[in-house]
Amino acid sequence: MLRLFLACLMIFSTHAVESAPPLYPFQNSVRALSVDEGVAILKELGYPGIGSVYPQDLAKYQAACSKAGLKVFSIYCSAKVHKTGFTCDAKISAAMALLKGTDAIVELNVQRGEDPQEAHAIALVKQVAADAKAAGLKVILYPHANDFIERVDHALRIAKATGCDNVGVAFNLCHFLKVQPKDDLAETLSAAKDRLWSISLCGADADGKDWNTLIRPLDEGTFDQAKLLRLLREQGYRGPIGLQCYNIAIAPRDHLARSWAAWKKLHAAE
Repeated sequence: MLRLFLACLMIFSTHAVESAPPLYPFQNSVRALSVDEGVAILKELGYPGIGSVYPQDLAKYQAACSKAGLKVFSIYCSAKVHKTGFTCDAKISAAMALLKGTDAIVELNVQRGEDPQEAHAIALVKQVAADAKAAGLKVILYPHANDFIERVDHALRIAKATGCDNVGVAFNLCHFLKVQPKDDLAETLSAAKDRLWSISLCGADADGKDWNTLIRPLDEGTFDQAKLLRLLREQGYRGPIGLQCYNIAIAPRDHLARSWAAWKKLHAAE
C-alpha cells in the first residue's frame, strides 16, 4: 500500500512540474560564459531556453539554441525619450527581423533622457510596435527602476495610448518590489491582466531595498513565490516566465541548478 501511495505521489509531482509554465533564465544568468557554454548549461539542467537576449547577441544565441533544441523566448531592447524626441538603436529592427516567424517577445525598456516627454514615449513605442508587427511579434513594455517607465501602471497607460494591439506590459518582480513596495500585488496584476504578456521573477526579500536582496536564486528570500504563481493562475496567465539573474555572485551552473530545483518544488507542492 505504501509503495502504491509513493508511486502515485511521484506521478502527481511529475505531472505538476510538466504542466508548469516554461521557466527560462535571462541572458544575464550566463553572461560571463561563452554562448555555447551558457546554452550547454541550460540544456544540461533542463531549462527550455533563454530570454532577455541582447539584440547584438541574438544571432549567436539563435544558432546555439537551435543546435541544442532550445528556444529564444525574448529579446531585451532599450530606447530613450527626451525633450525633443527619442533615440532607438537600429539593432532592434535587425533583431526583430531575425525573430520573424517565432513567438518570441520584444521587451522594450524605455529610459529617461533629459526632460522626457510622454508624447515622445508613445511615438517611440508606436514605431517599435510597427516594426514588430511586420515581423509578427509582440512588444511588451518593461518597467525598470529609475527609468522613464518604471511602474506597471505607467507601462499600461502608455501601451493603451498607442492604440496598438501588439503592445502589452511586463511584470518584473524585482522592479515591482523596488519601485512599488507598498502597492497591492493582486490589484497590480489584475489591472494589467488584458495586456500582461510577460512575467519575470527571482528569489527576493519582500522588504528588500537593493539588488543584492531583490535579485537572488529562486530558493532564497522571504517573498512568497507561491502566492505570485497562484495569482497568475487565477488570472489565467499561461505564458512563459523569465528568471532574472542580474549580478548574482554565484557560479552560473550552481545558482541555475538551485533555481530549477526550487521551481520544480514550487509546482510539485501544488
